[in-house]
Amino acid sequence: MTGGEERVRRLVVLAAITFAYAVALGLVYVLTVRTDLGRAFEDAALRGAVLTSVAEAADVVLDIVSVGSLFGALAVVALIALVRLARVPGLAAVGIMVGANLSTLVLKEALLSRPDVGLEEYAPVTLNSLPGGHSTAVLSALAAVLFVLPHRLRLPVATAGGALVFLTAVATMSAGWHRAGDSVAAFLVVGGWTALAATVVVAVSEEPTHAPARSSYAARWLGAATAGALALGLVVALTLDAAAAFRDSALGQTVAFLAATLVVLGALAGVLLVTLRVLEMMESAAGASPVPTGSGRR
Repeated sequence: MTGGEERVRRLVVLAAITFAYAVALGLVYVLTVRTDLGRAFEDAALRGAVLTSVAEAADVVLDIVSVGSLFGALAVVALIALVRLARVPGLAAVGIMVGANLSTLVLKEALLSRPDVGLEEYAPVTLNSLPGGHSTAVLSALAAVLFVLPHRLRLPVATAGGALVFLTAVATMSAGWHRAGDSVAAFLVVGGWTALAATVVVAVSEEPTHAPARSSYAARWLGAATAGALALGLVVALTLDAAAAFRDSALGQTVAFLAATLVVLGALAGVLLVTLRVLEMMESAAGASPVPTGSGRR
């Protein structure tokens, strides 16, 4: 396969990933906002989050997410891009932050309505909160930084940054601001913009194509853990929906909250792992040839 053919193949794959994120976002919206079972589970999880709320800890986490912190992330992205002489990826990384946060605002305020389905919910039933703004802000900043970092630093930064994103998502639930589906939708918005940005970088690159870097064993184990957390959370959620009386009890609401956190964790880890792979494809197609994890220089 020639370099040009390989580039076209990767452009198709990246475009398909972007489209898949859009489809997944639509599914999350329908399941968590437009179905009675989804709304009931989300409400039980939100009530459980408030019951187990640690107000001071939640406030500390949520205070970190501000306009100032976003500008700080932009400054970090610009500095890294300048040091690495990566003008195009740097601009694309800024585009991730701007595009993700603006699209979240438009989706929440104008496009995705929240109808009254006749349930008594903790939060105002027609007040739309999907996608979550705080989760979008933190994950878009992390994605932008990952976009301009060297390959060898991405996995540890993604792990540390992902922990902050997860804490932010849980804190918004604990504060009663957002449901679990809001954060999952936010992750998908950021993932879609990251894949789109990588597609643009590959499309405008004039360098020859190189072989992609291999995923590390750590990333594979994280992938397995991601699938496990997501599957377990979904199984518990479906079980609770089949036992409505228990779900609506105080204990059931706490279990629903724990299941929701597993779903949030699994969705976040999945988006981060796909992002790391997308960035590997972008670098390879753009001419960078990162050293595969675990291989030594000779």
